Amino acid sequence: MSRRTLVVLLAALAILAVVAGVLLQGEQNGRRAEELLLPGLKEQLNDIQRIVVTGPGNTPVATLERGTDDWTVTEHSGYPADVTRIRRNLLTLAEARIIEEKTSNPDYYARLGVQDLKSTSATGMQLTLDIGKQPVRVIVGLGPTGSSGETYVRRTGEPTSWLVSGTFDLGKSGSDWLARDLTDVPAGRIQSVSISHPGLETLRITRRPAAAATSTGRKDASAGEEELAEFLVADVPAGRELSYPGVGNGVAGVLADLQLENTEPRVVLGANPGQPVVARFVTTDGLVIETSAWRLPDGTRFTFLASGKGAAGAEAAALNARLGGWVYTLPSIKTEQLTRRLGELLAPG
Repeated sequence: MSRRTLVVLLAALAILAVVAGVLLQGEQNGRRAEELLLPGLKEQLNDIQRIVVTGPGNTPVATLERGTDDWTVTEHSGYPADVTRIRRNLLTLAEARIIEEKTSNPDYYARLGVQDLKSTSATGMQLTLDIGKQPVRVIVGLGPTGSSGETYVRRTGEPTSWLVSGTFDLGKSGSDWLARDLTDVPAGRIQSVSISHPGLETLRITRRPAAAATSTGRKDASAGEEELAEFLVADVPAGRELSYPGVGNGVAGVLADLQLENTEPRVVLGANPGQPVVARFVTTDGLVIETSAWRLPDGTRFTFLASGKGAAGAEAAALNARLGGWVYTLPSIKTEQLTRRLGELLAPG
């Protein structure tokens, strides 16, 4: 072997040694890149019986319990939980892959939002999964500035923080975890609406016969086009007119995609809550839904009662089974529509 060849060989070996050193250091310092944050969790998701979401100051946000048929929120007296939200966050956690190792210095945790939750100034949230003998606890922090689809996390009790793939939607309160859907009855299915105010007038709105107005999403079987509905306001005083054409349509459509803001057991109304404002909706196929609005010192609460015969009766029974026994807080725009008075629909006189 010539001297020149030997020099080249030694140089090549030196380069390989440097590369190997760099790779080894990368394994030691930034190791586990692209590995799952919690290996094996995805296979155990169906075994999780309880999820606790904790906020700053170790304040409980939501305790989610798996029942025989569904999940419930303990802080809201066992009201059904938003299963879609639960699944979305569990899958995000189970599929989270390590992108980069971050700080192990507690002095820098706050920058990533992964400081211990005992601090009231913490910005992260903790997920605790009851699974097997050893619960899984992860502090979910902030996302990197200027990027999406990534989150800083730290396994509770471990010093190392990580940047992982995925974003979480943990909410800030227990009500964020409630199953929010109440009713979905479009205006095109409504025949009439009446809103009775105790000791005052009753607002009456009826469907214009054989007319087409606002889009409802229901199909006309004969025409093959979307059925449209327009609603007339009864008892408009002589010399007065409606504030705008179709003002009754908004009231008729209030049960479409109706969602709660919060819920409580019906006992919060007490033994004598007074007379409610009752809105009665009658559909073209015989379903009747009544909402009762109770004006309490801290806001308006609603209860629901449905009735009907035949197919409508089965639908009513399902609504009562799901909504009965609860009192609901609704978005302000829905609250306004469900308690309208005739004068509110008229132009200034």
